Amino acid sequence: MRALNRRSFLGAACAGGLATTFAPSLSFARASTDRRFVFVLLRGAMDGLHAIVPAGDPHYRAARGSLAYAANDLTRLDGMFGLAPGLSPLAASYRSGELLPVQGLAIPYRTRSHFDAQSILETGLDKPVGAASGWLNRTLEVLGGASSQGIAVGGPLPLSMQGRVPVATWAPSALRSGNEAFIDDLSQLYNLDPVLADPFTAALTLQEQAMDMDAGGTSKRGLAQFEQLFAATGRFLNAADGARIASLEFSGWDTHVGQGLANGTLDRRLNALATGLLALKSQFSADAWSKTVVVVATEFGRTVATNGSGGTDHGTGGAALLYGGAVRGGRVLADWPGLASHQLFEQRDLRPTFDTRQLLKGVLAAQFDLRAAELDRLVFPDSQGVPALAGLVR
Repeated sequence: MRALNRRSFLGAACAGGLATTFAPSLSFARASTDRRFVFVLLRGAMDGLHAIVPAGDPHYRAARGSLAYAANDLTRLDGMFGLAPGLSPLAASYRSGELLPVQGLAIPYRTRSHFDAQSILETGLDKPVGAASGWLNRTLEVLGGASSQGIAVGGPLPLSMQGRVPVATWAPSALRSGNEAFIDDLSQLYNLDPVLADPFTAALTLQEQAMDMDAGGTSKRGLAQFEQLFAATGRFLNAADGARIASLEFSGWDTHVGQGLANGTLDRRLNALATGLLALKSQFSADAWSKTVVVVATEFGRTVATNGSGGTDHGTGGAALLYGGAVRGGRVLADWPGLASHQLFEQRDLRPTFDTRQLLKGVLAAQFDLRAAELDRLVFPDSQGVPALAGLVR
């Protein structure tokens, strides 16, 4: 492995000389912790009710209408929830205790704007203004501020990783060439504009979905990128001298139109996510995997009812996944609010029962032995009234 300082690393990455599709290899200084953490952001608002399906709710079928799954399409997890067909490859991970689905999760600020919601999710604040740094970067700072410990995989540096601690970025050259690189750079600009961000997200989702349906399967911005980027992340974090905190993000989850059921537009995307997570695990040694937690999250959920275009609109309560050898899984974490009309938030959305910061605090506290004061004031400022969820990590 070749040692690179951050300046030469970024220069090589920009020139495309560092990137390799199948065997990325970077050498960092030995990290101060042997535990690993990966944050996966699904941009566009994944429909949590379509992923972790509350088929046991007596109002499920009537509430979801044409988007209600048939019982035999699901992999049942317990008396209430089942995995969507696309996530069924993770069923064995659930049974072995490495998968913990979470339902009824939301950011603290009630909004249906992608721009505002993603800003809150990435900064870790309770409103969409007030910080130019992200909670992942502040976590790195609390851990000692070593520039060797963080890496953003697959594209430009996300807001969650921006801050005082230098963070490496890596993307395979095939993913950052020509028009693909231009779209990534354009996304960064549009995501800074509260007026243009949401329309751009919708347009990009349509483009992503069109590429997903490419029969040749050659699209690097479609579903083909999931396994590639997850596997690369696993190799980076598995190395003894590798990074310890990584971030990935995937767009294309804004399913206003033609969401579909088994093997539909969203289900194929969920299957790519599941396949990617398994590819991530395959790159770890047994010891390193036993110290790893992955959090998969999205900015908000979607409406309970189907819209007139066979999709769903921006909502509130959503779902997340915890995955990894260090996860205390094999159960669904939910304080289920119900799907009857009078139980919904503003009579249209799943009512949230967990603050996203509770989940993230619980993972970071256990994974990196962070104190409550560090989480409440530094990583998630002014969040003293938001208790960490306990029992998430072994």
